[in-house]
Amino acid sequence: MRGIIIVLPTILICLSFINPFCFGELKLEVRNQEFFTVYDFKRIPEYFTGREYTGGKVYCRSKPKSRDGFYFVVKVGGAKQELPIRSQWILDWVTSADPVSKTQKVPITDLNLFGKEVFVGLTGEHWPDRSLKPLAWRLRLCDGQGSTLASNQSFLWSK
Repeated sequence: MRGIIIVLPTILICLSFINPFCFGELKLEVRNQEFFTVYDFKRIPEYFTGREYTGGKVYCRSKPKSRDGFYFVVKVGGAKQELPIRSQWILDWVTSADPVSKTQKVPITDLNLFGKEVFVGLTGEHWPDRSLKPLAWRLRLCDGQGSTLASNQSFLWSK
């Protein structure tokens, strides 16, 4: 009995160190922010099939039928798993044209984002002017109930 009392706390302490490595939290790495046009996404297979060729990338657009827009290129890291159903991106931003912050939800069609480049785009009328750039922004990956799973933001957004 005495041996169990000594061994049990040691095991619990060891498990507390292992836990973060086994069940790592999700992380968003924003690699690029840029305005893209429909021609930036056209690939040769699309001319033959008529369907957009993704090439292992994931495209999430605020207006799925429109490709022109401002995109955040994101790498989702952490424990490899699928996201909950109805997960979505929530983008908040401010531009020099309008000091009032705006928010837009962007649906996720392919829930297997891990290890892929994800293009999260404000397309159509959500970003009509290609010359604009966000001054401050926040990007959140949320589950179906709106709880934040991971987020990333610009320095200015934190101010």
